[in-house]
Amino acid sequence: MVQYPVPPETISASPATHSLCLLSGSLGDFLRYSRQEASKWLIDIAHDICDPADLRGSLLVWKESQQQWCPVANTDPLTASIYRYDLPAGIIVGLSKISERVGKSVTTAKGYASTMADRVKRRDGECWVTGGDDPLVNSHICPKRMGDHMGRFIFQTFTSQPPASNLTIYDEIFGVSLTETLDAWFGMYKMGFRFVSPNNYECHMFAIEPAHKQYTIYGRFRRPSAHPAVHGYRVTPPRLQPNTPPPGLFRWHYLQCVLKRFAHADYKNLPNINFSMLPLRMKGDSDDEGTDSEAEWPSMALDLGRAVKNSLEERDERHGAVAEWIITAT
Repeated sequence: MVQYPVPPETISASPATHSLCLLSGSLGDFLRYSRQEASKWLIDIAHDICDPADLRGSLLVWKESQQQWCPVANTDPLTASIYRYDLPAGIIVGLSKISERVGKSVTTAKGYASTMADRVKRRDGECWVTGGDDPLVNSHICPKRMGDHMGRFIFQTFTSQPPASNLTIYDEIFGVSLTETLDAWFGMYKMGFRFVSPNNYECHMFAIEPAHKQYTIYGRFRRPSAHPAVHGYRVTPPRLQPNTPPPGLFRWHYLQCVLKRFAHADYKNLPNINFSMLPLRMKGDSDDEGTDSEAEWPSMALDLGRAVKNSLEERDERHGAVAEWIITAT
């Protein structure tokens, strides 16, 4: 028996009610990525855009025949319809700003990034996708320019695990070994890993394929190609280690791929929704590979906003504790 969520009492009776369109695309495109997951794929993405830590919203679909919003179950097939993510009364969430990739920094043969690359390559030993071991690139799941604090926040939000106090953005848990071609796609959010089951992922290619070309695990070739297509290709970690990236980090990266491909024009055209982060120099800003992705992430503002909010709440708690101590002492 299919279990449907209880529809919230606050939903409107019409899709014309003021709302913001977050994603848009043809049904065929969405089916290309939802695959066997059906509506669960869209439910997961809606959660990750709006409420990745708590998943408090419900996905509804507008039924023309009934002229009402209806709850969506994981197993429901996706349809060419209007979907709505509805939150409980009183819950307010921030929306992601969208930022484009601005390029790569000048790199050298020394620094934290180079050390991270060496550790990631030793851990994996080969490319996660092709199994090749030379040349091999450390591909950053999260851009290193987000910094240590933001890296820890992303880790906690998307893995539901408390990060170690000394976790840095240069920890090998934020890296994955890929070939140079796959690294270029991964770093530009053209390719992501969709979680299937523990230690099993599926490659999804978000770049639009020309009719006469095919993206394969070895690069883009003229059709027909004898190489395996990258889209739908199953991936497992070459070697399971304690510092292997957890599914939550790939979940965060996959969200960036979806936003880059499907963010709606109304969403992207909001005032101040597009911005560029200045490429600042960092203490460990060096990597001898020259392929270190400096991509800004489409949900940057949402992530940074949550981090700032957490910092302010911690500050208020500390001030409150001090004030209480002073009152008690006097």
